Amino acid sequence: MMWNTIFFMLAALTYNSNISIDGKINIGTEWYEDELVIPDSPNDCATVGNEIYGIFLTWDSEYLYIAASYEVQNKALLVVIDAGRDRGVHDINNLDWYPRNFQFFGMNADILIALWNGDLGTGGVREITGEVIQNRIHTIPLSNISVQNTAFSGDSGGIEVKIPWSSLYGSNTVPPGLNIKLVGLIAGSDHEGGIESAPDNKYIQLYQSSPIRTFAQVVVDSDNDGIPDDSVSPVSVTSIINTPEKTLKISLFQISKRTILPGEKAIFKIQVTDYSSISFSIYDERGNLIFEKILENAEPDREYSFEWKRYVWPRCSSGPLHCNGKSRRICKRKESNCRHSIIF
Repeated sequence: MMWNTIFFMLAALTYNSNISIDGKINIGTEWYEDELVIPDSPNDCATVGNEIYGIFLTWDSEYLYIAASYEVQNKALLVVIDAGRDRGVHDINNLDWYPRNFQFFGMNADILIALWNGDLGTGGVREITGEVIQNRIHTIPLSNISVQNTAFSGDSGGIEVKIPWSSLYGSNTVPPGLNIKLVGLIAGSDHEGGIESAPDNKYIQLYQSSPIRTFAQVVVDSDNDGIPDDSVSPVSVTSIINTPEKTLKISLFQISKRTILPGEKAIFKIQVTDYSSISFSIYDERGNLIFEKILENAEPDREYSFEWKRYVWPRCSSGPLHCNGKSRRICKRKESNCRHSIIF
């Protein structure tokens, strides 16, 4: 690898504007050792011809710069970024672009850099909107970015990306106290898992779901002034985060009232023990969906609430709806010519 052959490297601080986006990770003239925020072993991937050698990151007043030194053969490279916008998803297996069987714990998948087999023509840089369109999570190309790649199938190289702060946050200011989280991945085809990650994640696997609990976190705005920090060594403000494993279960489920009259609202509260996606549905006894709420990014020990308003069913009187509060939480109303059940 190009940067592995350099034995003496100079350090650089942020606001390094010498980077030319050409896919060549030139150490000492463009990129520097202390911008290598995720170093990785050059031989820890069991699948020959596939390896992540390192992820670089730095910034200046206008742009965020990210690069990956890597090699792939009949596999996809992904760099997944949480840009601190409280957007994105925890599970990317249902994306409309590069869906892969990864679940993220402690970070959102917000920005995705991806390409297949070292071919940039198959990839690019997109943001994950979280919007569901035709049962897929929608992605859109990130605007005004620059990206170039020099790797190709079975041979090492680099990919470099330059993203304007304004494309992420609407201006050159950033959210006060901004932390950026990121992880590099090598994955199989659509809906497959991974064979390599940087930093290492012990449970990634090709043909099953691959939980990502270890990632890098970089502090971009340490003084909370909304301006990316100047004169900072990126490595010095980077931490490797390990999100603890937990048993996923529903720790809270509450209903505001057990008897719901027509025109009244029921408020539901739910809480889970680990990062997850929650689908909450109400059906009538005929199997018709009458209410649905999807929480793509449920966080552990955070209480979520939503409401459902009961409407009068056609040809049915307006008697009360009774909820028995048992494990299946069945709400029923029986009448001489009409019967409806709500299961939630």
